[in-house]
Amino acid sequence: MPRDAERTEAAGGGSTRFTRVRRALYCRVLLIVLTFCLLGPYSQLLRVTSPFCEQLGGFINHRHRPQLSPLLPPLKFKKDGSFQLSIFSDLHFGENAWEPWGPKQDLASLGVINSVLDREPETDFVVLNGDIITGENVYLDNGTQYIDKIAETLASRDITWGSTYGNHDSDCRLSPTAMFEREKRYKGSRTARMVRGREEGVGVTNYYLEVQGLDARVEMVLWFFDSRGGFVSQEEGGGNRRKGRENWVSKEVVRWFREMSGRLKRENGGRSLPGLGFVHIPIGAFWEAQKRGIDGKKQPGINGDQPVNRQGEGWCEDGREGCEYGGQDGGFMEAVMEEGLLGLFVGHDHGDTWCSDYEKGSRRVYLCFGQHTGYGGYGSWIRGSRQVWVSIEGLRLREMDTWVRLESGKVVGRVRLNETFGRDEYEVVEDERTHLPVDEEN
Repeated sequence: MPRDAERTEAAGGGSTRFTRVRRALYCRVLLIVLTFCLLGPYSQLLRVTSPFCEQLGGFINHRHRPQLSPLLPPLKFKKDGSFQLSIFSDLHFGENAWEPWGPKQDLASLGVINSVLDREPETDFVVLNGDIITGENVYLDNGTQYIDKIAETLASRDITWGSTYGNHDSDCRLSPTAMFEREKRYKGSRTARMVRGREEGVGVTNYYLEVQGLDARVEMVLWFFDSRGGFVSQEEGGGNRRKGRENWVSKEVVRWFREMSGRLKRENGGRSLPGLGFVHIPIGAFWEAQKRGIDGKKQPGINGDQPVNRQGEGWCEDGREGCEYGGQDGGFMEAVMEEGLLGLFVGHDHGDTWCSDYEKGSRRVYLCFGQHTGYGGYGSWIRGSRQVWVSIEGLRLREMDTWVRLESGKVVGRVRLNETFGRDEYEVVEDERTHLPVDEEN
């Protein structure tokens, strides 16, 4: 063999050996980081590894299922075959913290959460359905700390929860990603991020959770969608000026929803799994239901916000506010119907607390507003929480029960969402109001 060829082969062999060593080193480093990802809750290095772990988890989960903390068992129906959710909407923590009434308002909101959960001990899961924080009233160094107040309250009860983020959860000084990272410090949080992309482009809280029956078979899926809105955060490149974000579920998320819904169906032998959806801003179907007319006896609840504020309402292409609704949520509406969701639960409109339905062909989805939970945000309607009770048997019949538990302890608006809903009559809900007991001191 010529000497030049010998030198070339020797160089190539050395290069190959170097590549193998480098790969082995990379594998060791990856193994160490993965170990910290799994042991993060116990490790002082969590602050260092969590950004990488979050990115790695997103890569793994983008096209499949959420990977939960090893400390969290799967969600399951109780032994009697039932499962209950408490939905807290529009908490609006952090308003005017520099005023005496600001912190008192937040304490009152925590009081609502505790009052509801004291009276609903069968709650299996809590949903925080958007506008958790009032982003325009917080600062970069304190915005996410309001998550602690809520998370610690839920964690003290050993209860698990999942969040959607709303339009007030993103502002130039408040990042939804930072909120998410703060929330994930708590072992009770099941909030996930399954669709990768920028806050501005797809949002953060797009994910699903499976609920198992007694035999570990999946009986129900909880779907969470980020309707975005608000303003682009500084971390996302919004700077100090308030640049508006699109306020509807993005097309990328709709595609993900359809893809994952189809995969879950295939994994379950072609059986469609009943699903409940949660999103902050209402879709146009709510507006259409209100336009048809809300009957206080057949669809009991407050109907104080007219017309309903839909996804896409008020958004302008140049980032301003005030433009007319352009049907931007149409694709999401179609997916909700075609993928067979049983119910969709929203917040955003503090003065609407009714349930209705929306039909398209042979498909029907139940639509429910929550109850304004927090003392932050506009309006003085009495605070409370929407409750949802489902059973394995009821899901097979496509029915469920729902009611509102008020902070006063009273139950209002109890209905059964089934094939006769819309014809059945119920007790009319009174338009009650509450104010902070310290109002006269402000």
